[in-house]
Amino acid sequence: MNFADGFVLALTIIFLAYFAYATPIIMVGVWRYKKHGFAAEKAGEDWDPPNVSILVPVKNEEKVVGRLLDALTKLDYPRENLEVIVIEDGSKDGTLEICNSFARNHSWIKVFHRDASIGKGDALNFGFNKSTGEVIATFDADDIPEPLAITKALRYFNDPKVGAVHGYHRTLNLQESIVARLAAYETFLYRLANDGKYALKLFVAFSGSNTFFRRTALERVGLWDPNSIVEDAELAVRFARAGIPTKLAPVESWQEMPAKVKTLLKQRIRWSGGNIQTGLKHWDAWRSMSPAKAFDMEMLMMSPIMAILAFVGWAMLALGVAHVGIPIAELIPLLVVMGALNIFYFGTLLTVVVAQAKTGIVSYLTLILATYPYATLLSVANFVGLISVLVLGRKLWLKTEKTGYIDSPSLLARLPKALE
Repeated sequence: MNFADGFVLALTIIFLAYFAYATPIIMVGVWRYKKHGFAAEKAGEDWDPPNVSILVPVKNEEKVVGRLLDALTKLDYPRENLEVIVIEDGSKDGTLEICNSFARNHSWIKVFHRDASIGKGDALNFGFNKSTGEVIATFDADDIPEPLAITKALRYFNDPKVGAVHGYHRTLNLQESIVARLAAYETFLYRLANDGKYALKLFVAFSGSNTFFRRTALERVGLWDPNSIVEDAELAVRFARAGIPTKLAPVESWQEMPAKVKTLLKQRIRWSGGNIQTGLKHWDAWRSMSPAKAFDMEMLMMSPIMAILAFVGWAMLALGVAHVGIPIAELIPLLVVMGALNIFYFGTLLTVVVAQAKTGIVSYLTLILATYPYATLLSVANFVGLISVLVLGRKLWLKTEKTGYIDSPSLLARLPKALE
């Protein structure tokens, strides 16, 4: 067997194994969603309101931060038990002025300005040390949480063992561009997978926002890693390694998706590089969590490598069809396995999209076909992210730029009422 044959065989085995691994997760997630929606685990009862601190790290967010702070003033929670800690991290625009204007009108909103920015994780740690709450919540600048977000999340902390609760996001700017819509549907599939993983007791990463922590749990694991560029996912690994239970909850927050190719690439380079960084850091996770959960965690963190291999596999098949490189006859096993993966992905996405369709089905089918160039873009981002971590060791706060776009001018006014 020569090198080319061995490489094709290795790719075929890898994708066959991935298909066997991923299919049950997605199927369970779809089944649970069809049955009762997302995160429908029974919550506890309301309890005496504890003090809650909301951490909001911001940098150059003048287009959206006012919208978030306005939403936080509409939270249905006793003001005497609430504080908002805004960590303004060296912005060069009007972010600080907007934050200060809210602080002047609401004594429970506190703004801390830092001249130099050394990353979101460090900003969160700074905010934590300024906070007093028994429960710590985090929101990104482009979030619009539902008014009952805190009340709903706290019901899951009735169990004293629970250390964190995380909700999910809806999309504000679905109509802004085809990139935003594709990112939104990808996020929806990711939520389906997370619901399946949660049911199967596998690893579920935190989102960087709309997440709630018990203060003592954060202290136990040592807060956020200031050197991580995916501080949320890395923190979730340490929660899992410490055996601290977490819950998925039906707590909604609206958020922007990247609307431009450049913005999407920048975001995914950070995600893919940070995930690989985290996977390498926690290579020995099997020592402190179940083998199944440790394996699932590493599969998630190393998923950028799988995306790169998928791109390589499809490129080999395309070249084989064009009679370049390895003959197509020798690529048949790889074609069958990758075709099965593709049909499964296509079918799942089609089911999700068509079920939500409010316009013509043809336009949605066109959107699904656009996932192929979209996936190619993500493969490029994954490759750049891999190189940036392995070679450059990037630790910067590679923030995703926001536009402030909302699908309908009336949507913002209707959101609090609709979410209730």
